[in-house]
Amino acid sequence: MRFSPSTLGFYPLFVSYSSLPDDVIEVPDELWRALMGKSIEIGIDGLPQEKSPAPIDPVNTLTAALQGAMDEEARMYGYDDIKTAITYRGDPNPVFAAQAEAFFVKRSAVWTQAYALLAQVEQGLAQFPTVEEAIAMMPVLQIDVPG
Repeated sequence: MRFSPSTLGFYPLFVSYSSLPDDVIEVPDELWRALMGKSIEIGIDGLPQEKSPAPIDPVNTLTAALQGAMDEEARMYGYDDIKTAITYRGDPNPVFAAQAEAFFVKRSAVWTQAYALLAQVEQGLAQFPTVEEAIAMMPVLQIDVPG
């Protein structure tokens, strides 16, 4: 099997090509078979290898988990997500309006707390929390329905 680092393409030996990239090298068939259907990159040895997964960004992971937890809580009240719940602020129905206001306050409190904690982590004053710890630290939803 032939491989071109510039095109990340494989070129079988049994196929006659009118032209090939200038950087074509021969690679073992076993390597080609192992990489079939996978994303590839060039290894430090110049040979193709399976592409390394992108490093996990803990801030993005935590942000997505917090957002997901708030969306799930809103779904428990029948809303699509927290954004939808908040659109009911000022609704003529006092229950919807109270729920919306509570979700609005909670969302603000969650992100205020999360960014404060991140600042403490960056300053070395706190440990980066696990997803479970961060969700457990979220403020409790408090709905005050008039009436």
